[in-house]
Amino acid sequence: MRSVTERLTSLDASFLHTETASAHMHVAWKGRFRPDPGRPAISLARVRAQVASRLGSAPRFRMRLAFTPGGFAAPVWVDAEGFDLRRHVVALSDANETLARGEFDARADAVLSRPLDRTHPLWEIHLAPRLEDGSVGLVMKIHHAMVDGKSALAVALLLLDLDPDAPEPTLPAEPWAGDPAPGPARLAVEALVESGAEPLRALGRAARAAGSPPRLGGTLRRAALAVGEDVARSAPSSFLNPPIGPRRTLVGHTVPVRRLLDVKEAWGGSLNDVGLTVVAGALRQLALLRRVAPAPIKVMVPVSRRGEAEAAAMGNRIAFVFITLPVHLRDPLARLVAIREETAAFKDSERASGGEALLRGLGVLPQALQAPVARYAASARMYNLVVSNVPGPRMPVYLLGAECIEVLPAIPLSEGHALSIGVFTLRDRVCFGAYADPEALPQASELPAALNVATLELSAISAQPAQPQRKPRAAAGATRTARPIAVPS
Repeated sequence: MRSVTERLTSLDASFLHTETASAHMHVAWKGRFRPDPGRPAISLARVRAQVASRLGSAPRFRMRLAFTPGGFAAPVWVDAEGFDLRRHVVALSDANETLARGEFDARADAVLSRPLDRTHPLWEIHLAPRLEDGSVGLVMKIHHAMVDGKSALAVALLLLDLDPDAPEPTLPAEPWAGDPAPGPARLAVEALVESGAEPLRALGRAARAAGSPPRLGGTLRRAALAVGEDVARSAPSSFLNPPIGPRRTLVGHTVPVRRLLDVKEAWGGSLNDVGLTVVAGALRQLALLRRVAPAPIKVMVPVSRRGEAEAAAMGNRIAFVFITLPVHLRDPLARLVAIREETAAFKDSERASGGEALLRGLGVLPQALQAPVARYAASARMYNLVVSNVPGPRMPVYLLGAECIEVLPAIPLSEGHALSIGVFTLRDRVCFGAYADPEALPQASELPAALNVATLELSAISAQPAQPQRKPRAAAGATRTARPIAVPS
C-alpha cells in the first residue's frame, strides 16, 4: 500500500484554520454561457459526463481530507471511498424550469452561503440550464485548501474547452476505484515519521542557505522589509470590518478591457493598477452611501508565485502584499497615480519575495501555533479588504459548445471582513466580482453601480493629456461627509 505523501502544506492548511461557521473558505465563480442553437441543449447529464471524462487528469477531485488523530500534523489527501459524481455536479434548477436572472442570482447566493462538507471532496458545480435571457448559468466552488486563484482557473478546464467543436465527452470504460483510506493508527505513525524527518529537512535548507550568504542576506532583508511594511502596520478601523454571519451575495460589473487599457496607456502603470483604482473609486462611493467619511484602507493583494511549469498544480503558490487604497482622494487621477506609485515601490523592494519567505516560515512553527498565527494573519487587524486579480483566458472558452460570456469571481471572506473584490479578465472584458455578507454590509447591492461610476470617472480622464509625473493631491475637505455621486440608471 502506498505511503500517504499528499499532506497539506502549511499555507494550504491555513485556509482550514481560518474557516469558521461564518467564514467559509471556498473560492468560487458564477458564470453565464451563450448556447449555440444548432447544438444539443446543455443538460445536467452532459455536464456530468464532461466532468467524469476528465477526472483522471485531476485526481485531487476524487480525494477527501483525512485528519491526524490529536491534530498534531496537517491533514492529508486520501481517496474518497464511494465517490459519487452526482453529489458534486448538481442541478440549481429543474431541466424545464426557466429562471429569471434575479432568481438565478438568489439561488447562487444560497449555494455560496453554505460551507463545503469536509467529509467529501471539497468542490461542487451547480447548473441552471435555462435562464430567461437564453443563457446557461453555473456556479463552481472549490475549497481554498485545494487551489489558489490561478490554479482554480486551470482546473476549470475540467469543465471548459477552447474549441467550440470539441467532441462529445465519453465516459471511462471502467468505474474508478480508489485506494482504501488509511486508518487512524497509520495516519498517526506517518505523521510521526514525517515530523521526525522535518528537522533534517530544515537543517538541509539552512545549510544550502549558508552556502550562499548573499542569497540568504537578500532573503532576510526582503522578509524584514515585509514585516516592517506589511505585517507590523495595522489596518485602520473601517466600516468594511464588522462581525459577519454565514450569508453571502455575489454581485458584479463587467467592463470592456479596452476602456481600462486606454487609461493605462494614457497614464502609465499596469492594468492591475487601473483595476485597483476602479475599486478605490467604488469604495469611496460606498462610504458616501453609508454617510461615513471616505478614508484610506489597507488592502491585501494575493500575488501568484506560480511558474508556468506549475500552472495546473493543485494547492497554493501565493504571497501576500499590502497596499493602501486612497479612498479619501476625490480626484480619480490622483487615486490612480497614488496606487501606481505604491505598487511600483513594492515591486522594486521585492516585498512579495519577503512575504513568500514569511509564509514558508509558517511551516516551521509547531502545529499548535500554526492555527492561531493563521487566524491572526487573516484578521481585520492585518487588512481591511482582499482585492484579487486573476488573469483569465484571452480567447473564447466553451461549455459543451456554449461560449462563456461572464465570470464573476468570489474571493472568500475571513472573520471580520464583510467584503472582498475579485477581478477576472475574460477575453475582451474585465469582470469585477463583489462578494459580501449582505447583512453586515447591506449597501453591497449598490456596488455594481458604484463600480460603473468609478469606471466612467477613469474613462473621462483617459482622454486628458498625459502627465506621468503628476502627484496625488489630497482632496480639500476629504474628511467631510459628502453627497454620493449620482449613479446612472
